[in-house]
Amino acid sequence: MERNAFLINKKIHQYILPGVLMTVAMQLGNVVDGMIVGNLLGAEAMAAIEISMPVLLLLQMAALMLAMGGAAEAAVFLGKRDMEKASGVFTASLVAGLSVSVFFALFTPILPGPASMLLAGNSDLAALAEPYIMVNIAGIPILTVAIIFCYFMNADNHPQLGSALFIIANIVNLFLDFVFIQSFHMGMAGSALATMIGYLAGMAPVAIYFRSKQRMLRLRRLDKKAFHYVRISMKAGIPSAAFTLMSALKSVIINSAIVRILGKDPMAVYSVCANAVLIAELCVGGIIGLVQNIAGILYGERDYYGIRTLCKRVLTYSYMAIVILLVIFFAVPGLIAGLFGITEGNMLTLCETALRIFACSFPFYVYNKFLMSYYQTILQPGLSTVVTVLQGFVVIVPLTLAGIFFWGLPGVCLMAVVSEAVTILLAAFWRIMGQRSGKFEAGGVYMLPRITDEKFLDCSIENNLEEVIAYREKLFEFCADNHISERDAMILGLAVEEIAANIVQYGYHSGKNYIDISFTIQDDKYMLRIRDDGIPFNPLEYQQQKEEAVALGGIALIKKMASEFQYMRVLNMNNTVVELNIRKNQDLSLN
Repeated sequence: MERNAFLINKKIHQYILPGVLMTVAMQLGNVVDGMIVGNLLGAEAMAAIEISMPVLLLLQMAALMLAMGGAAEAAVFLGKRDMEKASGVFTASLVAGLSVSVFFALFTPILPGPASMLLAGNSDLAALAEPYIMVNIAGIPILTVAIIFCYFMNADNHPQLGSALFIIANIVNLFLDFVFIQSFHMGMAGSALATMIGYLAGMAPVAIYFRSKQRMLRLRRLDKKAFHYVRISMKAGIPSAAFTLMSALKSVIINSAIVRILGKDPMAVYSVCANAVLIAELCVGGIIGLVQNIAGILYGERDYYGIRTLCKRVLTYSYMAIVILLVIFFAVPGLIAGLFGITEGNMLTLCETALRIFACSFPFYVYNKFLMSYYQTILQPGLSTVVTVLQGFVVIVPLTLAGIFFWGLPGVCLMAVVSEAVTILLAAFWRIMGQRSGKFEAGGVYMLPRITDEKFLDCSIENNLEEVIAYREKLFEFCADNHISERDAMILGLAVEEIAANIVQYGYHSGKNYIDISFTIQDDKYMLRIRDDGIPFNPLEYQQQKEEAVALGGIALIKKMASEFQYMRVLNMNNTVVELNIRKNQDLSLN
């Protein structure tokens, strides 16, 4: 009788489709947006969008910091069954993000002209970039609210609504691109306006979220704790902010160097390579997003077995997708270039070479992205920030500048490969040194304690009564071996029998299923956690009813004798937790 990955794998498969759909909608919208602009307005317009990216990234930095950091904190609080703090983080992050974005929008009449000229380096590209930047600054409050709601809905067991938000937003965006650019001749301003209106339309699923009876995050009245919640969200979101800031600085330096040294045509080709990263993100972003959606809650529950299982599955699926993508990029780079309006001449030849080289960075890019997401989720923002800064600026910028001077645009693409590989090596060295010095948690790359570090009985049982009885007997043996009083052992055994037997009898309609049961001696208390993905059942809500199909007398007794008896529906699973304070119950057993 051992722990298995049945329930975790079910959650992975349940969450992977909404996550992939959300990433596909988000990144495909960006990629197709570039294709539409490149084909309708020309390669220079596509280069103007790439030139504008530093401003867009800086505008989104606060939203991503609060959304990703706040969602990670909220997920851990939900795993600890502290819904009040989780809701406080949600409310504070939303209000702070909206306030900052409105402040940015006030600079709409002032900033676009100087910013576009500074980034473009010539009046032609600046003329294309200025209206695009202007509309994006004015509309940043809409995008900020959408981003924050998306990440928190994912953390709150509603990944389908997060996916729907981006799907609706990008469908509307792509439709309006044609209308505004081709029919109304609005040029670059039309492309940006289509994006903002798309995200405004995409907010429709938020109304469904607020009406959901299963949501656990609530808007709270702001109080003195709001600043604390903003602070911890920002601290957890430092890797996201660092990534955005480094990306903006990297874009300014590299784009300026390419335009000024190599010219506008190589800049247009580099824009296609930049979109290739979005294509890679399209393929693996939703898979890696499972780490943030699931691992944070498992970390709060101290389910280290589940986290390791999740990470291994995420990496396996990610590399399967990347292998397919590499085959496409090596086989038909000309087709990819043609999608962005580069179809002939020396530009096409250069683009084919650049794409083949650039694609070799994808396997390393995926692992770095996984590490950033994982370390941020388990609240190790320091290490996540190190990976971010190395990947986003410290390594890639000097190598890319060297590539420009020595080998031109192919050198830029080659250095993208080298920089991702070097980042992995330097980040691993930093982690190992930190673990040896005690700065970081031990436990290898995942930084998780081994099961042997705690007195721990962790099993998965089939949904039948024989397995329930077998686990109860094994629990009694474990209690005897660890000198747990007979009274406490009987309470724990009763909890297993009552709750697990109810799951077996009423939780599932058919098929083979498993129940995860974990008993841990930790922090001067005994903790019994029973988890299943059957029909929702909260034993606390029904214990006062006398005539029920479920035998609830034992459950009422458990609540009376336990130090804590709690229930939550997390990740669409029933989580029932029984806690006994060791000292308190030892004293009671002596009376």
